Amino acid sequence: MTPASLVNPDLLSHGTLECSDTPATRRFLTEFLGIDVIRPLPEAQYLSKGGPWTVVCVRVDGEQKEQGPQNRFKLAVASAAEVDAAHAAALAHKDAYGIRRIENVEEKGGIRAFRLQDMNNVWWEIANLTQKHYDDAFARGDYKQ
Repeated sequence: MTPASLVNPDLLSHGTLECSDTPATRRFLTEFLGIDVIRPLPEAQYLSKGGPWTVVCVRVDGEQKEQGPQNRFKLAVASAAEVDAAHAAALAHKDAYGIRRIENVEEKGGIRAFRLQDMNNVWWEIANLTQKHYDDAFARGDYKQ
């Protein structure tokens, strides 16, 4: 049983990432990754792909902070074949979308995935998994040795 928290939020609202070129970032997000984007403020755009959680992309001057690939956003696709197709698309369109790095496709525990780093130093992972993956993880609970 989880102890009562001091803060009682209704939902995890959003997280943020940085970008320096708003139009180029939006083009990558919509045309390549297929993410829904709106720009309600001059300095920010909102990213969504279903569900109650949003990412806010905030424009900053200069180079964005680089994080390692362990700090990434994961996009779920329906099949391993779609992961492979996305990887091929990333390789074919790397220069057009300013993709900095593309890692090899790997498979672990039945989940096929790869990671890429965009023009803003943001890492993305494309994997064949569903919400059931996370529902099952929460149902199992914490790791026990």
